[in-house]
Amino acid sequence: MKKNGCSGKRSGSTGNNAGGNPVFFKIRHPQGCYFLSFPHMYRRYETTDAWGDSMNERDLQVLEQYPFTVNASWRTRGAFLLDTSVGRRLIREFSGSTYKLQKEQELLLHLRDCGYLVDRMEPDSEGRLATVYREYDHYVVKESLDGRECDTRSESEIVKAASLLAGMHKDMRGFCETTEEDCRRLAASDVTKELARHNQELRKIYAFIRKKNKKNEFESAYLSCCQSVLREAQEVERCLAASSYQELRRQALSEGHYCHGEYIHHNILVENGRMAVINFEKFALDVQVNDLYLFLRKILEKQNYDYRLGSRILKSYEQVRPLCAQERAYLSLRMQYPEKFWKLANYYYNTNKAWVPGKHMEKLEKFLSQREKRVSFSREILYNNPE
Repeated sequence: MKKNGCSGKRSGSTGNNAGGNPVFFKIRHPQGCYFLSFPHMYRRYETTDAWGDSMNERDLQVLEQYPFTVNASWRTRGAFLLDTSVGRRLIREFSGSTYKLQKEQELLLHLRDCGYLVDRMEPDSEGRLATVYREYDHYVVKESLDGRECDTRSESEIVKAASLLAGMHKDMRGFCETTEEDCRRLAASDVTKELARHNQELRKIYAFIRKKNKKNEFESAYLSCCQSVLREAQEVERCLAASSYQELRRQALSEGHYCHGEYIHHNILVENGRMAVINFEKFALDVQVNDLYLFLRKILEKQNYDYRLGSRILKSYEQVRPLCAQERAYLSLRMQYPEKFWKLANYYYNTNKAWVPGKHMEKLEKFLSQREKRVSFSREILYNNPE
């Protein structure tokens, strides 16, 4: 590992270090050498033991622009985890809008002030959130919070996470004045257009598979159920166009209703009884029910659309932020849409169609087995206040 012109060479323990023993690094400085030891694994991030995953010269030059010292680094999914003089940090490449990045930081600082644990960004020495390397490459450094992922098998954690989401939704509403530029740059896509596009893709994939002379197991299963599933999808599209969704969306944009954008268990950390929320990169001005829909769908897919659990999640959310009738009807429609079916079909069509992983077929079978429960939950519970 290198930092600020120093070269690094790994020494000491080898192998995958599954027992969690310290891994030693030999850091060579101009003044001499010394040894440091750091845990091989932090709770949330899996690390690699390959020295080839060490930071390159570009990464190190970027880090020189920050007011802290890096002691060690680990490769994580799409980023590096850093042990620094100011605590753990993450650094990753950034290719988005700096306008949105600044608004994200404002939102995170606001949520911090409201008492939430969120992973704010670390400005560089010049106060920039996105540090530039040779004009074109941008990097962002964020706090790395303690905790393990929310356990989808723990009803108490799931219910607590739903309540936390409702509280954040209340506190994210109108946290700052919303401008026309915010609406133009930060608004999420129109769901009516999104579902219309998904349905068109389902029809295209169906036509593509029908023309194939030899079909694999997944393709045969897809053909056998696609028409009936597509009818469901088109009915949701029709009902959504006739619903109050556009009114909800206009209200969200005009009043500054912000969403996390990907509120799922991977982005909810639990530590000593407290919950932290991370990865706000997909935050947007949007109908906040979309966050609740994604969280609810992901959990219920794993729990076979347990009626009682779904009711508890909704009750926990509404004890903090009650849904109006239009929001409840919209949530019902979102839950009725066969999103998982579209995701499986889209993955198939955009990857190697000649070979479909066995787990893909398992996911399709699971979707079909849950189909009746999903529709029943959507229609019977979501139109009525959970008790």
